[in-house]
Amino acid sequence: MDFRQQGPKIGAVIRGKKSPATSMSYHEDGDHLFVTSEADCRLMLIDCNRGVSDRPALKFEKDGVRIVQSTHHNQSVLYTPYEKDRNQNVGHANVINYLSIHDNKILRQFLGHSGAVNNISMCPVDDTFLTSSADRTVRLWDLRQAGSLALMDMPKGGNGMTLDPNGSPVAAYDSTGLVFGITAPIEAQTGQIIHLYDARNYGNGAFSEMKLESNVLLNAIQASFPFIQPMEASDLCGACWKSMKFNKSGKQILITTDTGIVIMVDGYDSNKVTNVFLSEGTNGAAYGNQPAVACFSSDDQTVLVGNENGTISCYDSQDGSLLRKLEGHVGSVTCVASNPKYAQIASACTNVALWLW
Repeated sequence: MDFRQQGPKIGAVIRGKKSPATSMSYHEDGDHLFVTSEADCRLMLIDCNRGVSDRPALKFEKDGVRIVQSTHHNQSVLYTPYEKDRNQNVGHANVINYLSIHDNKILRQFLGHSGAVNNISMCPVDDTFLTSSADRTVRLWDLRQAGSLALMDMPKGGNGMTLDPNGSPVAAYDSTGLVFGITAPIEAQTGQIIHLYDARNYGNGAFSEMKLESNVLLNAIQASFPFIQPMEASDLCGACWKSMKFNKSGKQILITTDTGIVIMVDGYDSNKVTNVFLSEGTNGAAYGNQPAVACFSSDDQTVLVGNENGTISCYDSQDGSLLRKLEGHVGSVTCVASNPKYAQIASACTNVALWLW
């Protein structure tokens, strides 16, 4: 994927409704893309080769749809409903549904979390998946059975650390499926822990216990963006982590937050911040107020960051330099993903764009 000499162009636009996309997930075959819009209660299945929606969007008027995660079957996905129904009653955000898109049938429901599910990560090599929740737990599941295989409370801080009692964990598999990571905030906004587990032997605890201290992140922000005022930089350090993504080698970990900052840390020493990126705001603001969205390109050479001003910033993953900006969206970019098989990226505002070289 060459972002230096010749960047991608929009090859297809799939029109949405009135509200922005909430979640996006490529299938491993690269031929299918799943996109949800929570406000519109819609799930779209997009044919990535033809650049069209395969069928009319599925509507979830009763319980809604929020997060979507592809599975190994190209017509089945995992999704979570939204937190409140149309009448603002308590919803079913703590449930994970296994859906067959072919016949719009729920194959299985996964119950166990007592708080809203904030992340789903599918194992790339088998039918297990991880969920993290506002109930401060991470659960391991198997698509073939309803009950969870394992329950993990927030990792113990150790070394005298106490974890934030109001913080939520984030869990994700690496590209091999042999390792997964769990993050959790330390109390008083003093940092975050990242624990790595052997997926085949997680019962023995983390084999690597890392920590990113807030002062280390603060120094990295101030070094990269000297124009940001100290108080603003401190606020960015305390941003809630929303997702964690490994590059293919596992040497880099990309973190997105609930404000306009994206953090890249060393996969072997999380206290080493390798790059910091800002999701640009509107009207010339240095960074946005919405949750940041970012991903690695499929060759790991580039980091793509969606901006509130409708552009996508493409950064070199090694030195953090800006390679180019992609323009074409009519609103804030709320999702971005890289096709795992083809030279294609996808992004979304209210509409979904497929970018090709």
